[in-house]
Amino acid sequence: MLRTSRVLLFPLLALSASIIYFTSYAQEKSSKPDFDMTASYIEACSCDMFCPCYFNTRSTNHMSMGEHHMDEHFCRANLVLKVDKGYYKDTKLDGAKVWLAADLGSDWSTGKDSWLVMNFDPSVSKEQQAAFGDILPQLYSAIPWQKKAVDTAAFSWNVDTKTGVAHAKMNSGKGEVILERVKGDNSNHEVVMHNLKYWSAQSNDGFRMWKNKHEAFEGDGHKFSYDGTNGFLITIHFSGNAKAASAD
Repeated sequence: MLRTSRVLLFPLLALSASIIYFTSYAQEKSSKPDFDMTASYIEACSCDMFCPCYFNTRSTNHMSMGEHHMDEHFCRANLVLKVDKGYYKDTKLDGAKVWLAADLGSDWSTGKDSWLVMNFDPSVSKEQQAAFGDILPQLYSAIPWQKKAVDTAAFSWNVDTKTGVAHAKMNSGKGEVILERVKGDNSNHEVVMHNLKYWSAQSNDGFRMWKNKHEAFEGDGHKFSYDGTNGFLITIHFSGNAKAASAD
């Protein structure tokens, strides 16, 4: 009788183990986000260092020096990202590059006077473009963009930690960002700001202070150029679930 019980026990244990395994697998699969992305940025804007938009509800006050002195609030920026590793459903995003040129407008909480041009490098596939069409609006969901456009622009992306220079440039010459590393008290360490959220990203490695030597953009009826203003490098992690029907 005892031997018979043991014979029956082993199949039951094996069955229980299988049920636990497949249940855990199913739960893990169901909890997996639709997209997950780690991306690094070369970023510059028209404001002074460091990014007042992270601490206020509207952009910097830039006084016009024309015939009539006027207060203007805007933040004109180039956000040039390269995906270190990522996916959107079944689409891999590793190495994909996107150049975002934007103006946060006079009040970024309402989107007034704001615009965004999303430029895809030609190496970015249609499937990847559709993925970013869902991911990036979620990442920058705090801004209800007044105007949006999509374009294609080949560009280079390079960060040289030895020389302390970061450079992104469109092959057409219509977009460029050159950053230079800010020297801290200890030359062996970068100046990095932590404990600050990058838009809707769940985490980041810190805002690395690399001051803007030159940033410029021309496209979709917009044109700007600034020297000696705000700039930084950052690597972010962002994940979530699909929302845009066009990206399915």
